[in-house]
Amino acid sequence: MAGEQQGQAGRVRQDASAERDAFTAARDQIFNLAPEAEKAAPGLLPRDVPDFTGRDGELGRVTALAGGGSVVVTAIGGTAGVGKTALAVHAAHRLLSRFPGGHLYADLRGYTEGTSPAEPGEVLDVFLRRLDVPPGELPAGVEERSGLLRQLLADRPVLMVLDNAATEAQVRPLLPGAGSSLVLITSRSALAGLDLDDRIDLDVLPDAEAAALLADLVGHDRAAAEPEAIAQVARWCGCLPLALRIAGQLLAAHPAWPVSRLAGLLADERHRLDRLAAGDRQVRAAFEVSYRQLADGDARVFRLLGLHPGPDFDASAAAALAGLDPDAVEPVLERLTLAHLISEDTQGRFRMHDLLRLFTRQRCEADDDDAARREAMARLLDHFQNLATVLSNYLNPERHPDRVEAAGRAGMQIPTPRQVLALFEADRRNLLAAITMATGLEQHQKVWELCEDVAETLALLRHLDDLAIVCRAALSAARAAKNRTAEDRALNNLGNAYMQLGQFEEAISCLQQDLAICREAGDQRGEAETLNNLGNVYTGLQQYDESVACLQDALVICRKIGYRRLEGGILSNLGIGYRWLQRLEDAIACYQDALVISREVGDQHLEGHILTNLGNAYYDQQRFEDAIGCYEQDLAICRELGDRHGEGLTLLNLGATYQRLQRYDDAVSSYRDGIEAMRETGDGDKAARAEEDLERALYEMRQRGRRHWWRRVRRT
Repeated sequence: MAGEQQGQAGRVRQDASAERDAFTAARDQIFNLAPEAEKAAPGLLPRDVPDFTGRDGELGRVTALAGGGSVVVTAIGGTAGVGKTALAVHAAHRLLSRFPGGHLYADLRGYTEGTSPAEPGEVLDVFLRRLDVPPGELPAGVEERSGLLRQLLADRPVLMVLDNAATEAQVRPLLPGAGSSLVLITSRSALAGLDLDDRIDLDVLPDAEAAALLADLVGHDRAAAEPEAIAQVARWCGCLPLALRIAGQLLAAHPAWPVSRLAGLLADERHRLDRLAAGDRQVRAAFEVSYRQLADGDARVFRLLGLHPGPDFDASAAAALAGLDPDAVEPVLERLTLAHLISEDTQGRFRMHDLLRLFTRQRCEADDDDAARREAMARLLDHFQNLATVLSNYLNPERHPDRVEAAGRAGMQIPTPRQVLALFEADRRNLLAAITMATGLEQHQKVWELCEDVAETLALLRHLDDLAIVCRAALSAARAAKNRTAEDRALNNLGNAYMQLGQFEEAISCLQQDLAICREAGDQRGEAETLNNLGNVYTGLQQYDESVACLQDALVICRKIGYRRLEGGILSNLGIGYRWLQRLEDAIACYQDALVISREVGDQHLEGHILTNLGNAYYDQQRFEDAIGCYEQDLAICRELGDRHGEGLTLLNLGATYQRLQRYDDAVSSYRDGIEAMRETGDGDKAARAEEDLERALYEMRQRGRRHWWRRVRRT
């Protein structure tokens, strides 16, 4: 009996063992669990991304993280559709062989439309089963399951991908505590509360990589046949990987379409988001999930940001749109940044992807009434007009000295001219976009006032094409409003813009129209300004007698009405005419009188121009040391004011003067620095001519060196 019972017990054990083996085999088949030697083979990990393109730098960072001997946790962040999951999955496939303990993958459904985020306990259940924990031995609570996971991974290096995380609380229970595992987390949220070894924030693809991805998707022959259309599709997609893949799939699904057809369909921004949809892949749907997770107040600010017409914005512009104090809007911008709906640079300026901007604008049109949108845009235009006026006042205090003095009395820090130019440059494209917005809203007065405030600074910074555009906008607005005073100023500014662009006939047409308006209205100040500009145009045309006549008439008017600053400018310009007529003593007298006035009124820009002109006259008289003294004073002023173009011109003048004195090292150095400044400020013509002067100086220097060598040889 005992032997029989023992035999039955053995058979039971064998049956139980067979049952366990069968269960293990079935479970391994279900979960694709490989034997220990093959743990790194793909199982739960999704299929690698076909045609993965670019991201070499980010892949290198992930690969470097995989080489450590401890647990490494990194988060891959970025806006919807930027390719976070694609990067994590592609990197995981490349690194599988480094993790003999296997790999774990979970979609945490943090931003999946129509589903709720995965609970940590649910994910732990799958992970523990994956790690050979029998169902009957799974702990019931999340904390116990998390502890068991950490215990198992302490001596088992695995590669873990936690995709699409919503919050830190969703992730923390899933992290190893010790060992040498690598954890890759993807999320649209910054997960700021997690302790991470690295953060990888993805941006859109560079233009070349975006075009390469499209070429991979549509076929290289097809892409090579229409490279410009491929580049245009990439631009309309904002180089966003999700949008690019959808565009590529649309073209692949329509092999008869030329690429230019899709480019044409995407050109209409009103329907661009609708076009960027292929089956269940939709750019709009990806954005919608992020938007729906915002609190009501944050969602309202986010929608209104879509109305901003420029490429970037700061907290004060966002506050103006939202009708909030800057202190109240800053936490909202912080939350939107952490959600990767906007991005912030090191200067505290924010950006939004072009497709997200379209999405927010359309949400604003759907969720906010017309009155609310118009009020927001009016507040923004007021903000930009105030900014432009303040900067213009600081740059040219004569315009509104009372305002500048009041700011000083109020304890405000008055920026230097160089700082003013930097502040203007930071918002230049936004100011231009605001003018376009005001034009579209038919706010004519706002248009010409904005244009007047930015014109002088645009001219100083040598944005001459922009200057002509805004002056034409001001002229159209003034004429639409039938405001002759505004038309007068717009014609004067436009004539000045055409003159600086070398379009002299157009300049004369504008200035003569302006002259008629000024004389009709009895505006002597405006008449003097216009005659001054007209004299400069005739100088540009080398019609020096006509130039001198205009400037002399302008000078008489200025002295009559006591307009000292303009008098100084006219005297400087009159000196140029006299110089070209070889009346050098008359020219120098004009410059010296102008210099006194410029210092009297405190206009450093004018003082610098006069010093250069005076230096040129001394150069013509071969008073080279006096010329250098003037140029060096002007150079110091240009550098103090941040006038890079003026600095370049003065350096070229110094180079020519040093060359005449055979100070060739100084000449070459000045020429090279001046050429660099000309190229930086977009004056390619002067840079090209200066290159020729530099070559002549180098040639003379070499010839002089040969002559010295030959003299030494003959003496020996």
